[in-house]
Amino acid sequence: MEQALEKLFEVVEDPYKVVAGWKESTKGKVVGCFPMHIPEEIIYASGMLPVVLWRGNEPVTEGHAHVPPFNCGLTRSFVDDGVRGKLNFIDGMIFYRTCLQAGGLPFIIDRNVKTSFIEFLYLPANFPGAGTRDFLIHELGRFKSLMEEKSGQPITEESLNRSIEIYNKNRALLRKINDIRKSRPGVITPREMLAIVQSSMLMPKEKHNDLLESLLPELEKREAPSDGRKKVIIAGSLCQTPRLDILDLIDHLGMVVVDDDMYVGSRYFANDAEEGINPLESLATRYQQKSPPCPTKGEWELDWSDYLNDMVKKNQAAGVISLLIKFCPPHLCYYPDVKNRLADLGVPHVMLELEHEAVSLEQSRTKLQSFLEMIGGV
Repeated sequence: MEQALEKLFEVVEDPYKVVAGWKESTKGKVVGCFPMHIPEEIIYASGMLPVVLWRGNEPVTEGHAHVPPFNCGLTRSFVDDGVRGKLNFIDGMIFYRTCLQAGGLPFIIDRNVKTSFIEFLYLPANFPGAGTRDFLIHELGRFKSLMEEKSGQPITEESLNRSIEIYNKNRALLRKINDIRKSRPGVITPREMLAIVQSSMLMPKEKHNDLLESLLPELEKREAPSDGRKKVIIAGSLCQTPRLDILDLIDHLGMVVVDDDMYVGSRYFANDAEEGINPLESLATRYQQKSPPCPTKGEWELDWSDYLNDMVKKNQAAGVISLLIKFCPPHLCYYPDVKNRLADLGVPHVMLELEHEAVSLEQSRTKLQSFLEMIGGV
């Protein structure tokens, strides 16, 4: 188990080295996908490697000349990595309408980064009606043709269905690991769960599946701690990885994360694409799923707060810790309603505002300690 976890941690600790190493060893092409909803299955079926673009591991320096300081940490860090040449090994990049900040990234990258191609995928807001679905399927077909052109390899219905099967298997394995976390709180630490999920975004899915299959039986043998720590849900941190020091702080203070509602977490493996049907229609249906509710899709029929409340009840958790990325417009717009609704539902809740650069751990510690007292912890 330690060997499998060590390999997964190597991937997330230095994705630059790992992804560039894959390209060097296979002579394949790497395609960077801006989180959260790019259909990676189409890229994978073309023989290229899709990787979800990540927040860098260094403070922003040269990027400040190209992107406003009031952008989120992910966009600033990504631009900084790009203009400093750290992403030159990526052959192509795919963007879509996540938010206003992400909408401007292709133009900045096109002017300042050496990459073979940049494409913009028009994923519509999740409005009801046949028009939205027809447009989405047509756009996925256009994207498929683009990936065939860039890879020089045809994407057949058979190869795309095979790609969907591989991705579904990965999601199923991740759900099994998450089920272990939920049924035996504390067996998997927040840091380990993040590495398990994020590594899936940065390496070939088949190889990741093999690692997960070797990891699962060993995780099932782990002894769960019996210290009676308070169970909590982590939510937010939509596009980017949360800070590891914050996850460690939650753990060290005596709370146990029993489930999460994060992109680099349960959102990434929440829904499968149906197998055995037209693959583009299957991928369109997966994108149009209303659960988990996503503030970047313009979803209004399903309340995010009710979704979190259901997660709390199912896991018998004591409360919710919201990780709000500073300058994240989608989360900021929804957060006041989420906060008020959770209060009305009687769900204890605390919010930590996070930044790419250094944050005050002592301030976060104080807020988390107060929250722990509120939910009856020691």
